[in-house]
Amino acid sequence: MKLQTSRAVEYKLLALDLDGTLIGESPEISPRSAQAVQAAVKLGVKVTLATGRMYPAAKPYADQLGIVTPLICYQGAQIRDPVSGEVLSETGIDREIALEVLHYAQENGYHVNAFAGDEVYMAELTPEGSFYLDRAKVEPHIVGDLTEWLDRDVLKLVIVTDEPTTLKIIAELSERFGERLYVTRSYPIFAETINPDVSKGKALKYLAEQLEIPIENVMAIGDDLNDIDMVAAAGLGVAMRNSAPEVIGNAQFVTGTVEEDGVASAIERFILDGRA
Repeated sequence: MKLQTSRAVEYKLLALDLDGTLIGESPEISPRSAQAVQAAVKLGVKVTLATGRMYPAAKPYADQLGIVTPLICYQGAQIRDPVSGEVLSETGIDREIALEVLHYAQENGYHVNAFAGDEVYMAELTPEGSFYLDRAKVEPHIVGDLTEWLDRDVLKLVIVTDEPTTLKIIAELSERFGERLYVTRSYPIFAETINPDVSKGKALKYLAEQLEIPIENVMAIGDDLNDIDMVAAAGLGVAMRNSAPEVIGNAQFVTGTVEEDGVASAIERFILDGRA
């Protein structure tokens, strides 16, 4: 891991993961981290949230922090303007592939959240589904058999189980689908599936190009498997101290945990120092 220390680099775009990075078990952003993000915005730095969350679950945080740069949602499957609501980019999972995933989940008795538009759909309200809803603060559509409900492409499917099973699911689905599906983890118990042509890293590169910001002037902070290519793509990739080892291996700097205000520490060091 190579530490980036040059103050000659001015970071003009900052991408922040939400769960495990800006927020921990509590849904609240700490005052210090919120202040650091807001200070960066005030300096003219473009700040985006890069999250696996659906747009309605990410926008309240953008509003709180004063973020007006397009948000990267659904693991990069959607890029959306938080001011106008305009969708700048969107790529879903083909219906037939999504149907295969749903059959796999049914065969194994796994709970699935299906995302289409700004809505989340579930076969039934299970404890796993309730856990997701409590974190996302959104209302579900309970539709019964998801394989019968599915009549469209979806933005993503999330299987909610437990941590060991999540890793097992990722391995099984990755082997089964290969390059037809991108399978990752955004939270210890969330196995997420999206179109293989999208990811946080690809979305970040696209957004940087749209904003005409060189990738070397981009800083990204994350913690889990879905953040690996985003951290690797950025000019300065930052991993939280309790990140998955693969994230740390692709980062240039390791900051503190959520509880240690790791996001604030990194922003203060690489963006605000000498500028605020």
